[in-house]
Amino acid sequence: MAMIAGPTPNPEPGRDERRRPSLADVTLDVVRTLGPPGPAYFAWMSVFGLVLTIGIVAWTSQVWIGLGVTGLRTPQFWALYITAFVYWIGIGHAGTLISAILYLFRARWRTSV
Repeated sequence: MAMIAGPTPNPEPGRDERRRPSLADVTLDVVRTLGPPGPAYFAWMSVFGLVLTIGIVAWTSQVWIGLGVTGLRTPQFWALYITAFVYWIGIGHAGTLISAILYLFRARWRTSV
C-alpha cells in the first residue's frame, strides 16, 4: 500500500499564510469523503468481476475456436463486426461535425460540453 505524503510546508511562513493545496492535500480530501467500503461495494465488485470473467472467456473461446462460435456462418459472420466498426466510425464523424459547427459559430457554451 502506498503512503500518501502529508501537506508540504510553506517555504516562507511569515510572508503568506495561505498556500496552494498540493496533490497530496487533494488526495486526502477525496479519500476522506469515500469512507471504508461496505458490503454493497464488494457485492458490486463481485458482479463486475463475474461479467469481466465471462467476457474474457467468451473472447478467448472466439479467438481459439473461431468466428463460428458466434453462431454466424460464412459469408455473414463478418457482418456483425463490420457493422459495429462502421457504427463507431459514424459516431466519431458525427461528434467531429458537431464540434466543428459549434466552433465555427463560436458557441460559448460548447466548452462545457
